[in-house]
Amino acid sequence: MWSVVIALVAAAWAFFLLPPQQTAWSGADAPAWLRALDAMPVYQGLREALPATGSSDAYLVFGAAASVSFALLWFATGPVFAALGWSGRVLGALLLAAAPITLLSYLNHPADAPVHLLWGAEAFALLAIGLWGLVVAFAAPRGRGIPVWERILVGSTLAVIVVATIALGYWPHGSLVGLGLEAAVLAGFAPRWAVEPARPRPAGPPEWN
Repeated sequence: MWSVVIALVAAAWAFFLLPPQQTAWSGADAPAWLRALDAMPVYQGLREALPATGSSDAYLVFGAAASVSFALLWFATGPVFAALGWSGRVLGALLLAAAPITLLSYLNHPADAPVHLLWGAEAFALLAIGLWGLVVAFAAPRGRGIPVWERILVGSTLAVIVVATIALGYWPHGSLVGLGLEAAVLAGFAPRWAVEPARPRPAGPPEWN
């Protein structure tokens, strides 16, 4: 159950970061319900505390913090994706890689940043994760008892990302909420990879020094 909890924490963390991030990006054009959440005292307190962290750039801080959710999702889905074979392990690697990509993306969002070209790179990471889910759905070994529903769900990862992004109005935060819910289902119900216990060696004749 810890994997399920971690996946839900990843989704909750992304959702928690969403109101101030969307407001920092869209301002008055942010959806009314997100602006209402952003008016909560907790977010005002966080913004007031930002200078103490060495940065008053709310867009950077609340954006870069979303990288934590990618790392948590990788941790939560590791045994499940390993059970899907090499393609599942690649999917896990893409999730983990998205964490530093997201961090570097937001760190380089200013126009004068050293690698400004990386700004927005998390969108390509999300696209790669979604498209690779289709590969996993077809490439996962047939003889490992992988249920059909799991193949369908993993193969629908891109659709989950798109729907969550549209519903919540921002990526990668909204996308991560969808991925977190998908990961929770997989962590709770899909087969997991496990190390087989070592077989005892058969008894043999005594060894003489």
